[in-house]
Amino acid sequence: QFYHRFVLYSVVSTLSTVSSGINAEYGGPTPILLNGQAVCLLMQNKPEQAEDVLQRSLDKDSVHPETLINLSIVSQILGARESARRYMNQLRDAHPNHPHVTRLAEQERLFDELSARG
Repeated sequence: QFYHRFVLYSVVSTLSTVSSGINAEYGGPTPILLNGQAVCLLMQNKPEQAEDVLQRSLDKDSVHPETLINLSIVSQILGARESARRYMNQLRDAHPNHPHVTRLAEQERLFDELSARG
């Protein structure tokens, strides 16, 4: 477990360093980098901080698919089910052919099919 925390700390430190460089050189981190940072925060059991980082990503690109997916997950973790639904609906509207959306639609179809049987 110590090793995993060390690796995670190393990843977060690296992301922070890269993020600082990108901030200085390109005017801020990209949504991809912010999502990576948020995932690291989630792995550290810091969902509130992850949500803040994801909101910054959403400010940069309001329909970024990974940001919407990760915000939905963080919202579920924080118990904000309505927010989670809202982010998933935004994802469906903006990216109807995204692999996450198509997998979710298939799971919903299977659920409905099984529910109708029993």
